[in-house]
Amino acid sequence: MSRLIAVADCETDPFKHGRIPMPFIWGYYDGETYLEFYDTDDFVEHVKEIDCIVYAHNGGKFDWHYCLDHVEEFEPIMVINGRLSKFKIGKAEFRDSFNILPFKLADYKKDDMDYAIMEKEERHKPHNMKKIQSYLKGDCVYLRELIIQFITDYGMNLTFAGASMKQWQKLSGIKPPKCNESFFDRIAPYYYGGRVECFQSGVFKHDFKVIDINSAYPHAMVNHHPYGTEFTIDNRLPKTDAEKQRCFIKLKCISKGAFPLRTKSGLRFPDDGIRREYNVTGWEYLAAKRTGTITDVHIIECLSFFETINFEQYITHFFKLKTEAKKKGDKAAYLFAKFFLNSLYGKYGSNPSKYKEYITLDKQFIMAAMETDEYAYCADFGKLALCSKPLEEEKRRYFNPAVAASITGFVRAYMWESILKCKNVMYCDTDSIVCDSTGNLDLDPTLLGAWDIEAECSEGAIAGKKMYAFKMANGEHKIASKGGLLTADQIYCIANGGEVLFKSEAPSYSLKNGIKFVNKRLVATA
Repeated sequence: MSRLIAVADCETDPFKHGRIPMPFIWGYYDGETYLEFYDTDDFVEHVKEIDCIVYAHNGGKFDWHYCLDHVEEFEPIMVINGRLSKFKIGKAEFRDSFNILPFKLADYKKDDMDYAIMEKEERHKPHNMKKIQSYLKGDCVYLRELIIQFITDYGMNLTFAGASMKQWQKLSGIKPPKCNESFFDRIAPYYYGGRVECFQSGVFKHDFKVIDINSAYPHAMVNHHPYGTEFTIDNRLPKTDAEKQRCFIKLKCISKGAFPLRTKSGLRFPDDGIRREYNVTGWEYLAAKRTGTITDVHIIECLSFFETINFEQYITHFFKLKTEAKKKGDKAAYLFAKFFLNSLYGKYGSNPSKYKEYITLDKQFIMAAMETDEYAYCADFGKLALCSKPLEEEKRRYFNPAVAASITGFVRAYMWESILKCKNVMYCDTDSIVCDSTGNLDLDPTLLGAWDIEAECSEGAIAGKKMYAFKMANGEHKIASKGGLLTADQIYCIANGGEVLFKSEAPSYSLKNGIKFVNKRLVATA
């Protein structure tokens, strides 16, 4: 490591709806020196004189927003998925460690804290301030431990997905593939996300199970998938199943829940007897034929690839690391291996035509910049303005969406065949199924691609996609509540036809929309 690696964190007023939390203490740690600052300006003035990379966990969505007044004009800003990911103030480069550690710090190590003592009238009491200082220092030390271990093991990377691609190249000896925007657009209609579906909704008072696939996407990746950019086009399918597996197929048929369809409200899997046009992977076509869930089929177009690739060596390597780390109790190594297993395939499907370059400009020069058609105003950025333009074509790096499309298609096909083997399926989400009985599914908690019982439940509520509460044997609830952090009782209320007013305690930090608080009424969507 040629450059000093430091971390920073701040403690703020506790989250409360409508109150913008302000920092009252900052911690800085570079491996040798730990410093505290009681003013944001003092913290920035100190760090900007140090030639370092300073990380904050989730800094791009929180901590770094308090430092924007110090960013100078004409400073390039890197934004990834709305997250302030990299920028400079003076000599220091500020980064968000969530890009390379895409999990909560608590998954690794975190001290307990009663956040109520951070209220203004409480935090200055000596015994409370001592606890706060200890908690802040702990977060800084733990974060730097993780970062240093990741850099030592896997090198300096801006994102975890980028690190995954480098690791695959190192293990396979194959250079990352290249394609262009035209090829990407040709394959994009076949690239979907996971299957999320409510088969039933309401409140349930009977025993059922929640099962999930052991490493669903890694399991898909050990199979052969379309690769390269060369393919044939025909209105007939290849003869063998092995050839069909590396195809993308446009067809008309009546689908009985087998195939995905894009709609304005999201991905659907129609089962209504209507003949439609679908774009599917070979995996999904074969699964539908095996299960007899498509009829009246007419093949419009079949893209058959010459090359295939699998990632067995990569998956085997990180699956072994994950297993060994779990046995040793090495949380950092376990988390790294877990995310390497699940991060690579998405990199193949990244679309750089949606990426932008950002720069800071004095607000009085915004109109002049916009008149050149080079930059467009994006948002206020401290005392300056953040302006953006599309990423220049020569900087765009397309990999191979055929790989990502085929891998996600494999998982949807695997899910569909598994759903049909279960009894009374109530819900599914990407790699999990909620059902009364698992039928003849292979259950093995250690085998890649096999199913495992995650929870045995006695009752539950389903209010919509990503909104459910299932009561487990230990009396606790397994909860998902997209759109708001809800309790089990609130989800039961919504599933029963009620309405819940959700007010977020924590603000949302957005470069485009500023600091906002969620305030909305939630009702059943299933």
